Parts: sequence; structure tokens; C-alpha cells
Amino acid sequence: MPLEPDDPYRSPTTEIIDSPLVGAVESASKLRRFLNWLIDKLVVYGLIAAALVVALLFGGEVVEQWLDGMDTITDYAISYSAFLVYYILMEGLFGFTVGKLITGTRVVDAQGRRLDFRRGFLRSPCRMIPFDAVSLFLSDDDVRRAWHDSITRTYVVRRK
Repeated sequence: MPLEPDDPYRSPTTEIIDSPLVGAVESASKLRRFLNWLIDKLVVYGLIAAALVVALLFGGEVVEQWLDGMDTITDYAISYSAFLVYYILMEGLFGFTVGKLITGTRVVDAQGRRLDFRRGFLRSPCRMIPFDAVSLFLSDDDVRRAWHDSITRTYVVRRK
């Protein structure tokens, strides 16, 4: 008995093609990655400073007293929150940060596509893992991935 074309038990005849993987794209160098980190640090601290200036202009003495009495934990909480928001918005919405824009790099998934917001969102908390920044320098020289890259299955590559 021959199989009919609409037989649900027939094996598929669709041709399988390999999707382009990131291996075909040039991975960003460790120096570029370090420059990304440095530029982004300066941008976030600049944004925090600008927010403080605005708060001082509108809040005056109350804000000044609050800043004078701020403890270390609050300082760290504000800094880490600012970094999380910055990276989530920039990488989640655009696939790059100001540092990556300046150095000509961007974040992509394993197929070389732009990140979706979910994956961009997940990269940011992974940066808070202790010694994550050092993990890039301990990585393989061919792949050059930090822990926040490996965990989220992302790559930082040179833009075309």
C-alpha cells in the first residue's frame, strides 16, 4: 500500500540547511571588550552624576543632607541598580551599549542574530557574579567569552 502525500506518518521531505553560526563572525578582541567595559563605566557614572546634579538643583538641602548621610550599602545599591538598568535597556533594546557602539562591536546570539529583550535582560544580572569581569581574561583566546556571555549563550562580535 503506497503512502499518500498527506500521510502524517511519512517522514518529512524538507531540506535541512545549517544556519550561520557566530564562528563565521569575528569575535571582539579582549582589548575591545575591556574598552567597552571602561567606556560603559564612565557613561553610567556620568549618568549618575548628572542625576545627582538634577536632584540637588530640585531638592536642594534635603538631597545634600541625604547624600552626606548615605552609607556604603546604599551607594552600592544605587551604583549596581544604575548599571543593571543601563545594560538591560541598551542591550535588551538595541543589542549594544555606548561602549560597544564606539568600539564597533555588538552582542549577538549563537546564530549571529540581534539579541531579543529577554536575553539582553538576562545578561545584566549575570554581570554581577563575582569575578565575572576577570573571567573574560581567563577565557579561550579564540572565543573570548566572559561568564555573562557563556551563561546566556551570547557573543560579542565586531560589527560589519
